[in-house]
Amino acid sequence: MKKTVFLVVAVLFFVVLALFSEREGALKTKVKLGDNSYMDEVTIVQKKDGATKWTLSSKKAVFVTDNEVALAQVNITFPEKELTLTSDNGTYHIEQRDLKIEKNIKAAGKNYDIVAETLFWDASRNELFSDDTVHIVGKKFHVEGDSMVATTDKATLNSNVKAIFYGK
Repeated sequence: MKKTVFLVVAVLFFVVLALFSEREGALKTKVKLGDNSYMDEVTIVQKKDGATKWTLSSKKAVFVTDNEVALAQVNITFPEKELTLTSDNGTYHIEQRDLKIEKNIKAAGKNYDIVAETLFWDASRNELFSDDTVHIVGKKFHVEGDSMVATTDKATLNSNVKAIFYGK
């Protein structure tokens, strides 16, 4: 009798275990991200057609919503543009893959620097732009404008553009 009870219990145990393992995916708890969820030393790489469009590093990334991540001490490299950008803060929108970069922005290119307070990266258009004053400073020039649009091959300053060119 004891052997029969043991056998029935063992079979039931294995049936429950089999049912549980089949439904394990449905029973797993989903991770809820919120203000208390963050990551230290984060790197995000955006690629298109196998080529790296940009690489972002941040000291801290805080999940504001499921789609929005607040970034602190941001460093972004744009290999196509040979440009490295640093700023105090940023916001990354996960679904759109867009960035808003703010505070003490300095972008260092091969022969020039870009200084601004706010920049936006629109991933769908592959554009970096600003509606605030932007300064582009080279060894022999300083240009500023009230807004800017930069694509892979050019940067355009708009509205109230001022330029100073230095000799020798």
